[in-house]
Amino acid sequence: MHTGSNHAVRVTLAALSIVLGLGAAVPAAAQCPGDLIENGLVDGADLGELLSAWGTQGGSADVTGDGIVDGADLGVLLGNWGSCLQGTVRAWGWNVQGQCNIPLNLGSCTAIAGGNSHTIALSTDGTVRAWGYNYFGQSTVPTDLGSCTAIAGGGLHSIALRTDGTVRVWGFNSDGQSDIPTDLGPCIAIAGGYLHTIALRTDSTVRAWGGNDWGQCNIPTNLGPCIAIAGGNSHTIAVRTDGTVKAWGRNDYGQCNIPTNLGPCIAVAGGNDHTIALRTDGTVRAWGDGFLGQTTIPADLGTCTAIATGQYHSTALRTDGTVRAWGWNGYGQCNIPTDLGPCAAIAAGGYHTIVIQP
Repeated sequence: MHTGSNHAVRVTLAALSIVLGLGAAVPAAAQCPGDLIENGLVDGADLGELLSAWGTQGGSADVTGDGIVDGADLGVLLGNWGSCLQGTVRAWGWNVQGQCNIPLNLGSCTAIAGGNSHTIALSTDGTVRAWGYNYFGQSTVPTDLGSCTAIAGGGLHSIALRTDGTVRVWGFNSDGQSDIPTDLGPCIAIAGGYLHTIALRTDSTVRAWGGNDWGQCNIPTNLGPCIAIAGGNSHTIAVRTDGTVKAWGRNDYGQCNIPTNLGPCIAVAGGNDHTIALRTDGTVRAWGDGFLGQTTIPADLGTCTAIATGQYHSTALRTDGTVRAWGWNGYGQCNIPTDLGPCAAIAAGGYHTIVIQP
């Protein structure tokens, strides 16, 4: 509801470089882990460099320094995606639990995520902060969490990917969504549904656990290796290494019915009963429940670099850094602040929207 690769991805790298706005880099005080071309931004150019060196011994693409370019290096790169565009966090929309009240001492952040009524941020030093609704402990970050590279929010639980590739989950655990499988192994990406948790392992396989009333945790046997994952309220979405999208779980509104003309994608996101995808050409597509306009892409949206979803609204980060949001706007979650300016990252909670400004 909110929120590993192999050589097959190379076919989309040219388009990926265009989509991710490689010309928009800003100088960095120090090189970010994963900034292989040292242009001040961890982006598609670095991904291309890593994939071209996949499986080789050492070299600049060996981010972890373990002697080989593999999934561990890709995990660090994806975890630090856009991290040189470090900045301040802004949020707006439903705020009854304080999920839009940014802590005064938060500092500079590299990633953000939203739960139904809480917000999570990853600081530049790898520490995680969370605020908002905390009845189930979802905003109480474990004291022994350590340094992390990625974060994600479920409905009432929080997820973090540590620098060693291990996954931690805390908060509501009604359906086992916070119980890490003992055989999970190292991962490179994480995502959350309302009552389930999803992980992309270093071998590019997908795992899911927790609430499974609609089969959202049943990984399709023909899924194959993937490069991106996302969770809807009760469905799961994955982008395979060839850019094709698969979805499974609850499908009352066709949220798991992939459009036949979708084309290759690089990212996906899931709302309550809708799905959106970011294609390699930077355009956005959406399908599923569109009763409140959440699947109606603005005609003037243009090309984008990132997408996110709340329960009933969708958001996109355009290549010029501006943010757009559409769908249900009962709490002002689609009202972009007039003083916002260009952003480096976006995320969405149930009924609120979150950004990072450089």
